[in-house]
Amino acid sequence: MAEAATALDPRDRAWNDVCELGLEDYVADLDAKGFCVIPPEIANPNNLADRMLAALLDIAEQRNGERPDVVTGATHANRPPLLQGFDGQKFAKEAEMEGKDAPPPIMLKEPNVVDSPFGDRMNLILYDNEVFAEALMNPPLLALVTYLIGYSAVLSSMGCWMKGPNRSNFPLHSDSAVPEPLPPQAYQAQCTYLLTDFNRENGATCAVPGSHKWCRKPTEREATLLPYEEGGKDQAVLLEAPAGSLAIWHGNTWHGAFNRTAPGLRVSATVYLVRPFIRPIEDYIGKVPQHLIDKYGPRLAILLQHGCVPEYSTQGDRVSFTQRARKYVAAYEESLGSALGPKKDLYH
Repeated sequence: MAEAATALDPRDRAWNDVCELGLEDYVADLDAKGFCVIPPEIANPNNLADRMLAALLDIAEQRNGERPDVVTGATHANRPPLLQGFDGQKFAKEAEMEGKDAPPPIMLKEPNVVDSPFGDRMNLILYDNEVFAEALMNPPLLALVTYLIGYSAVLSSMGCWMKGPNRSNFPLHSDSAVPEPLPPQAYQAQCTYLLTDFNRENGATCAVPGSHKWCRKPTEREATLLPYEEGGKDQAVLLEAPAGSLAIWHGNTWHGAFNRTAPGLRVSATVYLVRPFIRPIEDYIGKVPQHLIDKYGPRLAILLQHGCVPEYSTQGDRVSFTQRARKYVAAYEESLGSALGPKKDLYH
C-alpha cells in the first residue's frame, strides 16, 4: 500500500487508504454525526475481539485477584463510585505486602451518582499481551484515525472498561482536552472495541449526533443523561452493535453511557489517540519492547510516541532525545515514501 501511495500527498494518501478498505460510509458518518460503528466483518480480523476479551479477563484476574464473572456480573455489580476504576480494597493486600497503607477510594464528584457509572477501568494494557499491539495496528482503525488526526497521531492511552449491573448513567462529556471554543478539526480520536454485545440493557455507550460541530462541551444540565424511561433514548443515540464491532468518534463528540440492567459484563477496550502536540496520558517513549517495533514496523513506533521529544532536564538529554526521535521519524517517512511535511498540514 505504501508503494502505491508514494506519489500522493497526505490527504490523497489518507483517502486512498479509506477507499481500499471500503470505509467511505464510515467516514461519512464521522463527518456528519461525529461517530461511526464499523461492523465485525471489517473490524474484527482473526477473531481479534475474542482474543482481546480472553486476555483482559486474565489481566483483570492478575491485577485484582478475582476472575471477572462474565455470566452474572456479580464481581462488578453496583460498585461504589470510583475514579478511574480505582478500588482501595482490591489494592489493600498489595499495599500491605509492601508495608504501606492502602489508599482510600477516590469518589466521583457527579450529582446523583449512587454507584460507578463505568465499573472497573484498567489502564496500560498494551504491555500485557501482544494482541493489543495488533489491535492498535488494525488497518480500519488506523485508516480512520489518520483521516481524523493525521499520520503523526500518537497513542495517549489504551485501557479496558468492565461494567456489571449498575444504576448510574455515565454523564455526557467530550474527550477534548483543550479550552473552549473547541477547534472544528479533531485533535483526539477515541476508538472503542466492543468486546461484548452493546445494547440498552447491557449499558451501551451513546453519543449525540452532530455535537462535534458545536465546538463546545456540554453544560452541567446538558451532561445529565436521562434514564431511558424518561426520554434518554431521544437525547443521545445508542451505539448498539454486536461484539467485534469498532466504534470511533471525533474528540469533540458528546458521549456517555446508560446503566446496565442485564446480568453479566459489558467489556470494551479503548484506544485513545491524539495529535502529537497534546500531552499523552500514558508514557511509551523508550519503554516498548524492540521486538514489537520490529514486527509491526515504523508506524507502531510513531504511534507509541517514539517520534516525539519528551521533557528533558539537561542539554545532553535534549540532543539525545531529539536524535532518537528523528531516527524513528526518518524510518516512518521512508515507509510512507514522503516526508511528514509542514506542521500546518492537518494530515501530518
